[in-house]
Amino acid sequence: MWIKKNRLDRPQDGRLPIPTQIISNEEYLPTPQTPEQRKVELLLKEWSAQRSKTLGLSRREFLAGSCGMAMAFMAMNEVFGPWFRVNAAETYDLEAYPELWPKNSFVFDVQTHHVRTDGVEPLFFRKLSAPFNKELAGVEPQKGDLQFRNFIKEVFFDSDTQVAVISGVASNLFNVLNSDEMVEGRERINAMAGSQRLLAHGLTAPFFPNFLEETERMALDLKVDSWKFYPGVVERKGEFPFWMDDEELMYPFYEKILGYGMNLVCVHKGLPLPGSSLEHNHPRDIEKAALDHPDINFIIYHSGFKAANYELPPGDGYIQEGGYLPWTTDLVRMREANPEMTNVYMELGTTFGHTVITHPNVCAHFLGQILKAYGVDHVIWGTDAIWWGSPQWQIEAFRRFKMPETLQEEFGYPDLTDADKDKILGLNAARLYGIDPDDARKALPADGLSQLKNWYGHEGGQPSNTQYGWIKA
Repeated sequence: MWIKKNRLDRPQDGRLPIPTQIISNEEYLPTPQTPEQRKVELLLKEWSAQRSKTLGLSRREFLAGSCGMAMAFMAMNEVFGPWFRVNAAETYDLEAYPELWPKNSFVFDVQTHHVRTDGVEPLFFRKLSAPFNKELAGVEPQKGDLQFRNFIKEVFFDSDTQVAVISGVASNLFNVLNSDEMVEGRERINAMAGSQRLLAHGLTAPFFPNFLEETERMALDLKVDSWKFYPGVVERKGEFPFWMDDEELMYPFYEKILGYGMNLVCVHKGLPLPGSSLEHNHPRDIEKAALDHPDINFIIYHSGFKAANYELPPGDGYIQEGGYLPWTTDLVRMREANPEMTNVYMELGTTFGHTVITHPNVCAHFLGQILKAYGVDHVIWGTDAIWWGSPQWQIEAFRRFKMPETLQEEFGYPDLTDADKDKILGLNAARLYGIDPDDARKALPADGLSQLKNWYGHEGGQPSNTQYGWIKA
């Protein structure tokens, strides 16, 4: 049975700083909690109950603060091994965290979501899974949990994210944000801030009526910041899967956007939506499309990782012959075979979050492979917030994650330094989107969104530790 994580957490007071189970972003079926994840959860609950008393805090207050976040990574290290940099002092000294982790990274999240704000919220995963998930029968979504105001709180108030891209799925079949609504949200947030804090995708597909005319409208009227494609869409009611290297369908689009001075195309690969074309979710079409269009930069969302749709066996069991990770390794081999293919970028959304809490060893192989093949300058930060809750836990996990020397020696993976992490967390995306991080930082202290964040903190605002996607109960 599948259930929304926050519905399960509320009566059990189970809201923790990091997820201890795979959260579905509605693009793949959730998988059961592993025994290791269950151990992390139990340890964190036990330790936090003890430590919160010594600090004179409620358990919820403790878990909402930096001490609770640090304790979560201590529990992860206890179960999985020393994958994360964390100091015991962080779990009881409120001053330890800012000393150890100064917030000087420019964080640019290229994959965030919220849904429509008209009070109607029939998430499309319900339609796909309702026939075989009794939990969904007759249950109305809780209004607002993924909507605009909560999106601002989770992304901009409760995390270090400074700039974000609002994204979605190009489809008329589901009640998700379309490009006009995303641009409206962009304008509202940027007007509130007085600076550029949110960018918006143009969601489009060759099955849209008047595809190229709609491209022109999005570029010239909506002034979208980049493009987002979902080639493996479910084939229904005139919508069909397609290939990014289809010369008849897609090449006129590439020519058209270059004429507008636009060159950033984001593509969903991997994480096959139930009922979608498994074949078209594979990244095999990226190689030709990228080589034929060297002036266009292709960002491959989820780094093409297929396996988030399936349960992972423990430890090294998932690293198959040759260190193969389904579909991500195929993208790695494309880059190795084509050194000139420097216009392809790997985005981390969902894949990092999925692997880092399930099998840190798999996460290390995932990061090591793409860093070795594409280089640190070609890896892009994304979190798939707010399905996984506030992106802060993923920012923390990435800052703290260590690339083991043993894997560097055996597989030739590069180390993952703090300077590398700064590039991935935001500097690489800023370069692609033409944003000057220094100018953006200068604007932050005075902008309206930062002032609201400061007020929120002074008034005792705290992270909700809520995850909004689906789990398998």
